[in-house]
Amino acid sequence: MMQWQKLGQVYHRQPDAGWWHSHTMAPSAICLNDEVIRVFLGCWDSAGISRIGYVDVSAERPNEVLAVSPKPVVDIGRPGCFDDNGVFPGHATRVGDTIYLYYTGFQLGEKIRYFNFGGLALSRDGGQTFTRVSEAPILDRADEGLSVRAGQSILHESGAFHTVYSAGSDWVNVGGYLRPTYDVYYQSSPDGLAYQRSGQRIVTHDASVEHGLGRPQLVRLGERYAVFYTRRTLDMKYHFGLSLSDDLQHWERADHLANIAHGTGFDSEMVYFPSLVSVPGSGRRFLFYAGNGFGRDGLGVAELHGDFP
Repeated sequence: MMQWQKLGQVYHRQPDAGWWHSHTMAPSAICLNDEVIRVFLGCWDSAGISRIGYVDVSAERPNEVLAVSPKPVVDIGRPGCFDDNGVFPGHATRVGDTIYLYYTGFQLGEKIRYFNFGGLALSRDGGQTFTRVSEAPILDRADEGLSVRAGQSILHESGAFHTVYSAGSDWVNVGGYLRPTYDVYYQSSPDGLAYQRSGQRIVTHDASVEHGLGRPQLVRLGERYAVFYTRRTLDMKYHFGLSLSDDLQHWERADHLANIAHGTGFDSEMVYFPSLVSVPGSGRRFLFYAGNGFGRDGLGVAELHGDFP
């Protein structure tokens, strides 16, 4: 029987005058080795524009911070580019000796608030520096996602880059703001760079309680595939969701298995942006997540015990 054990807050950036003024948004965790987990984060400046930095934590004691990035590893794009008003992590994974950091770019709109499309940056020095593969999005606007088509996560298996992402075109008023609606899609890529104009919708949001299923994370646990995502609920009390599959084609929602409850402090209002990582040496599995205010109140972690049914 699987159970989640919350381990508490990991990090809360203290406001300063630099590039990282607040927030630990959209964590994406990757093991650098058996001893160190690097958690990439969306780090906001004083104007609310996000750049990607990181914290390194102990793989044995994930609440113990070992290092903090002194500068962004992925900065915002040039004016006019899809990511000129912010970037935050989608998913970090290692393929061979290269770290692939998929990310979401923000660009402001006029008739709608913003656009989100997906980019990719690569590191060949262990995650210290990254280079964009393109200034254009690799996951661009298409009919399945005219305003949002991003947040991609990949599982490199048998030579294919199995990919999940969020996509949608409509907006609804939630909490006094127009917010995008989107579902979870799947497609396979031969190289993690080239994608078709449409994928297979595998998880659909429930419009009676949700306005979107955000930034899905694809993992394999045992013999099953799992997709974690954020259920962006209409009451703004965001929760985790989970769907399971045996073949990447047929998916069953099992949100009750991702039942990490809100706490009483930094995560009392939101548990947001799940990122599950398995430590190779110990086999322990940690799920990092953002707390209240889309990570305004800090970064948390929980440990998974047991197996999926």
